[in-house]
Amino acid sequence: MARSPLTSITTKTSPTIRNYHKGKVIFHEGQESKVAYMIKSGSVNVFKNIDNKKTVLMTLHRGDIFGEMSLLANEKRSVSVEAASYCELVPLTEDIMNRLLDASPVTIKKIVELLAERVLRVDNEAVTVAEGGPFLSLATILDLAYKDYAYIPRDKKREIENYEMGLSVKSFTETVKSLAVFSTIEIDSFLHTIFKFRLIDIKSKQRSGKSAFVERYIKIPDFNEFMSSLRKLYSEVKELGADVEYKMNFMTFSDLAVRTGSRPEFIYNKVMKEEFPENLLFFNRAKAINWSKDKEPDFFKKFKRPKKSLNEIDNVDDFVFIDNPTLQIALKDFNYYKISVLYSAADEQNKKKIVLNINRKQAGILQSEPPAARDVSDLEVLECSDEVIDIIKKLKGL
Repeated sequence: MARSPLTSITTKTSPTIRNYHKGKVIFHEGQESKVAYMIKSGSVNVFKNIDNKKTVLMTLHRGDIFGEMSLLANEKRSVSVEAASYCELVPLTEDIMNRLLDASPVTIKKIVELLAERVLRVDNEAVTVAEGGPFLSLATILDLAYKDYAYIPRDKKREIENYEMGLSVKSFTETVKSLAVFSTIEIDSFLHTIFKFRLIDIKSKQRSGKSAFVERYIKIPDFNEFMSSLRKLYSEVKELGADVEYKMNFMTFSDLAVRTGSRPEFIYNKVMKEEFPENLLFFNRAKAINWSKDKEPDFFKKFKRPKKSLNEIDNVDDFVFIDNPTLQIALKDFNYYKISVLYSAADEQNKKKIVLNINRKQAGILQSEPPAARDVSDLEVLECSDEVIDIIKKLKGL
């Protein structure tokens, strides 16, 4: 069986495998970083001291690499690592890491994935991943992604649309977002900042002659010196990372949906129901005012739901699209409990719709003693909604 570039290079060049007993610290936060490690056997804990308390951020196992971020970025250790059990570690020096990057685009992709996953996992614990924070993390991911783009074999380049223009911004953004690490706002802000400092060049190309469809591409003039130039500027110019790191506090509805395992439309729905505190929702003043200038006066005074066909109706929030006579027949044989379940998850418009199409006694109880609010995706709510929708589709011959 063919060996991977990692196995091949480390077998030839690594020092003797290092052994650590459980509890032994492998390196401390703040130390100089001269080597990364691959776990041959056993496991390690990555931890930080937060408020004088040891906090374990993650546990890594056989095959995992750690310490690579500090080594690649030439930064001091941002965390401490100790053996969680007896373990054998393969040291990966800077020379080995550079050979890996030069030898295999596949390896580059793997390191990008490892780095991005590490950033996410540490981010979920609400601690900073490295000196320089998320700005340098994004820079390192771009550096590795661009090397992957640059090292694509010549015969494969022809298969990539507009390869000669550079690394696709859309492709880079989708790759990073698919790993759920950074939001579109953060990525765009990062690219804009390093473009402003002439660390990269960004070119645009219209598609189908429409300005709304513009593809952007990244070119790094000297990608081998990109990280060293960026780190030098970062240490000299505070502004370089400030704007991006400020925006690391923001996310779009789509980003929040990804992080919570939801869908953007559910997030919008909860905003409409006022289930979000107002201090979580705000606009960029200049951009919001500029965007609103060309809107008709009635644009901000009326709200109209996009219409749905019967085949598109799938929950209680869609009852507004059902005609009253049909909904009245569908709800006629529902007992009060089922009606209250539907009512508990409906927004104001759908609450009125339900009350209008049930008997007066049920309507009076609902309005005088409303049930506790439920989520539209609550299992019992979905079951009752499906029952109503099935009845309606049969009535309509669907």
